Amino acid sequence: MSGRLSSPRLRRRLLWSIGSLGVLAAVAAAATLIGNTGKKNEQPLTNKPAWVYKEPEKGVLTAADRRELFAAATQFVKTAVARKHLDRAWEMLGPEMRAGQTRKSWDTGFNNVVPFPAIGIASWNVLYSYQGDVALDLAVVGAKTSDWAGKTFTIELKHYPSHPHDWLVAAWVPKGVGGAQQIKSVAAQPVPPPPKAVLGVEWLLAPFVILGSALLSIAGLGLYMHIQQRRSAKRFAEALGYSSTSNPS
Repeated sequence: MSGRLSSPRLRRRLLWSIGSLGVLAAVAAAATLIGNTGKKNEQPLTNKPAWVYKEPEKGVLTAADRRELFAAATQFVKTAVARKHLDRAWEMLGPEMRAGQTRKSWDTGFNNVVPFPAIGIASWNVLYSYQGDVALDLAVVGAKTSDWAGKTFTIELKHYPSHPHDWLVAAWVPKGVGGAQQIKSVAAQPVPPPPKAVLGVEWLLAPFVILGSALLSIAGLGLYMHIQQRRSAKRFAEALGYSSTSNPS
């Protein structure tokens, strides 16, 4: 063994092997000490009861409630939606509608209420009614000077602890998609005439004529080949001396 260790090449190989093993052992030890630094995305298990959605208690609207709701919706449409007297509409906004804007930005007209050139409400109905939370579907009428004849919206009104007796606006959302019937200039345009066929009716018969001609040609060719075969067979029989009454066998 001492003779083999005297070889410089062998000593270099042993040193490289020992050094590599030492580096690997150091890396393994460091990984064991540091551990896993990644973050787990698993939801931790808890013993808390599961959250189950419960529908709020439904509310019964009296005639007075309906009058108050309609009055609040009408006032909001004539001010915030029509962009008139915005200072009056600010006091009608709930916390959801005031979020993300200030009174100064609200008064400029660039606010989170979808505008519409409205002059009134043609019809309305209750979408849902819970205790202190009501949604109405409104059919809003456009001004005579506007190109819009009307549009439908959904308005949500709530009672808040700070205003327990007032209906404040919590949401204002367009309902459905505006179409040509709601725009005066488009609805007044005459109905375009039905499209005319580029080709006449006679061109519809062309495929049947072509197909019929092809079938007749095939039938004629088959009949011609059958006749030629019969003639050839007859000439062959005559050349061999067969008659129509003789038996070639």
